[in-house]
Amino acid sequence: MSVYHVEKTELPVVIFQADGSVMKGVVFLSASAYSHTGQQTLIDLMKEPGAFFPFRSETGAFCVANKGTITHIRFDPPEEASAYESLGDREDVDIKFVGGEQLSGTLTIEMPEGRNRLFDFLNAMNGFFLLQNQEAFYLVNIAQVRNVNPRR
Repeated sequence: MSVYHVEKTELPVVIFQADGSVMKGVVFLSASAYSHTGQQTLIDLMKEPGAFFPFRSETGAFCVANKGTITHIRFDPPEEASAYESLGDREDVDIKFVGGEQLSGTLTIEMPEGRNRLFDFLNAMNGFFLLQNQEAFYLVNIAQVRNVNPRR
């Protein structure tokens, strides 16, 4: 065993790529996060510096995946979903990605009063944001979004 070995929790995910490919497997989350108390979340991992993160496919093959090529990541809500819950205005949206794929769900706009419109949220966003629907939770890569339509 290496002195550099750190225990990680495996989180099953489905990664959707901009080229249309899909990767099923697990990502590895640390027991503690840098930006808050408690365990690292998937959004913490995706917002960490660096373009790559470790991934193991469902066949057991290990790789390092490029964050920039991901359109969105699907994962099941954790039992302790409070780490993913946030305060703010909820907005039901339809998202269309650069490659034409679509995704619908609800996002939470966490912006200061007076700047809490969908437009403000998307322009302030960097990296990934959380979207939820009946099926699962998703992390959406803002750099791969073509357009977002509010559902009324």
